[in-house]
Amino acid sequence: MDYLEDFITNLSSRFRKENDLSDITWTMCQTSDRFLEAFVQFFFPGVSTDDIYLQRELSDDDSRPDFYFQSEGKEYLIECKIYDRNHHFEQYTKRFNVPPEHLGYITNYPLQKAGFTVHTWTELYVYLKGRIPDEEASLWCGYLGYLKDVCCVFLTNTPMNLDGMFSLYTFYRGLDEVFSFDNDHYTAFLYDSRKDTNSGGNFSGSTPREGVMGKYFEVAFKHVRMKRAWGWMGVYFEREHPLVCIGFDDRDGWGKSVFDLLIDRVDDMGAGLYFDAPYYDDETNGIWFDFNKADEFNQLGNSKEQTALLKSFLQEVLDTIYSIKQS
Repeated sequence: MDYLEDFITNLSSRFRKENDLSDITWTMCQTSDRFLEAFVQFFFPGVSTDDIYLQRELSDDDSRPDFYFQSEGKEYLIECKIYDRNHHFEQYTKRFNVPPEHLGYITNYPLQKAGFTVHTWTELYVYLKGRIPDEEASLWCGYLGYLKDVCCVFLTNTPMNLDGMFSLYTFYRGLDEVFSFDNDHYTAFLYDSRKDTNSGGNFSGSTPREGVMGKYFEVAFKHVRMKRAWGWMGVYFEREHPLVCIGFDDRDGWGKSVFDLLIDRVDDMGAGLYFDAPYYDDETNGIWFDFNKADEFNQLGNSKEQTALLKSFLQEVLDTIYSIKQS
């Protein structure tokens, strides 16, 4: 295990804002002269980085570009955006009296501005990845892992199949039937309030931008002293082999009763017939069960059989929770 690479990459779970990204990028420039040279020349090819100091933020009244430096008597600025669309092109060039070609600008979305050059974080990711020095590979790879997560960098040559997208909609609609239970141990059903479920589904603010789609369900356990809970079931489809999972987070009025029951036991819980060993995820602050029958699911002949398999998955999760509470 490469602890340095993992350490830097894992910062993405907590430090995800624009200022965080700029701070960590500045720290990389302070740590590695090779990285500083690559970062500066990405925006300004041919500019000398000998003996320059990359200043983090330059403030002047209402203007505060993220980076400032001087090279060979000339001044340069760099402005970093992720999703913010409040732009400062002419504001910065006029305020700091620099020509447009001395303003580096980078966003997480394609943007064109007449007279200026705008880059994307994906372009920077590709640029840096092709220049990793062997002796600093762990450091650079850690930063690239951080950048990829925070800026949702997505690179693929895999061709799309529009017909296959119907499967995602079928999965989403099929969850309504998956959630329906009323037996001796619990009652469960779809919870579809648009007001407090991110318009009916995605987990804790996740959106299709992150490649997440699912729905909430409500479950009330019978014959045990346990508050009803609201869990989430859905699919992470931002990967080649999508992950179906069930989660209960530590929010009052949501998954807290299940979370509190499992949090001290989860490390000792084993896999079931339909799920891998459950685990705690600190980014979502939730307990998660991952579906382990994807290959069998894909081989089934019709959507009814597939829905039944997902229902068995959820039932096993709920039965496991009920058994732990009883014990």
